[in-house]
Amino acid sequence: MKWTASFSSKSLHRTIHLVLLGTIVMISIGCSGTPNSNPVNTEPVGEESVPPLFSARWNEARDRVQVMTEDSTQCNMVATLRLDHDRPCLFPLYSPGGEMVLRRFPLENPGTGESTDHPHHAGVWIAHGSVDDHDFWHGKSTRQIPSNWESFSLDDDNILVLSGQLTWTAGDDAIIEETRTYDFRRGEGFHSIEIWSLWEALGSETITIGDTKEGTFALRLAPSLRLDGQVAAGNSINAEGISGGSVWGKQSRWVAYSGPVEGQEVTVALLDHPENPGHPTWWHARKYGLFAANPFGQHDFEGSAAGSGEMKIPPGEQLFFRHMLLIFSEDVSAEQIDEAWARFSAG
Repeated sequence: MKWTASFSSKSLHRTIHLVLLGTIVMISIGCSGTPNSNPVNTEPVGEESVPPLFSARWNEARDRVQVMTEDSTQCNMVATLRLDHDRPCLFPLYSPGGEMVLRRFPLENPGTGESTDHPHHAGVWIAHGSVDDHDFWHGKSTRQIPSNWESFSLDDDNILVLSGQLTWTAGDDAIIEETRTYDFRRGEGFHSIEIWSLWEALGSETITIGDTKEGTFALRLAPSLRLDGQVAAGNSINAEGISGGSVWGKQSRWVAYSGPVEGQEVTVALLDHPENPGHPTWWHARKYGLFAANPFGQHDFEGSAAGSGEMKIPPGEQLFFRHMLLIFSEDVSAEQIDEAWARFSAG
């Protein structure tokens, strides 16, 4: 099935910013002192305890921002947004217990048991292998140029929002403008990151998002969450109960990986919103730790006619996607993830 963009309002990305600016206060500095990069807060939360609040810290060049929670005793790292990379990404990313759930390579030296395959798999990122025939997935002569990024707090610092634009550029040609928003929240034993991604065609020609498995809303997991490999001890499952390597190429409303990281069981789940084009999405989810939702790859995943999954963005129109990333400091059940998806889908 071929798709054409259905969001025709040119001002939708501006509306996102206006809503944020109308209800929240911009922040630039969070915790004082140096945050713990691999923290564990063991203080019990009693009736009089104040839960940790979100804060953000930009570097001087404003091309990196650390997201943290802080309480009266310490700052706990959640993630860093890296705008200094050709494809901006979240890296590192921690569970509430302080376990780093992503592969460190290529943004850091490889950790124990890490492979150095696929150097284009960096952190948590958004890219695609065929955008008007340009390869943004492997990063061949392409980049995503950031602009107008800010951080905001909401709900008395219980929510942190990062939002800005990325111009997808091939050579000297600007192909699409993406408005990306990260909404950080926390619950008992988990962090959630809702990711909004709005793509608008630039120029006077229709843009084709091609049908290929090489994409799209992606992360590369820590080596112990892999299903195979030197230190692999993980498992994967989707909403239909399909598990292991068989989740690859299937459509599902969510997929989750679980396993031990630094001696602690964790679960990482990615949820597809029912209003997304192509829902339920296909999954480019590999046993070696690549974990990606790809609504465009129908031909590669199902063997259907070439181009079956492509989507088009006419001039001035847009595609809009919402996903939720959940990171738990425990092995959670499929029923718990289904409950989280039901709450996410109702929003």
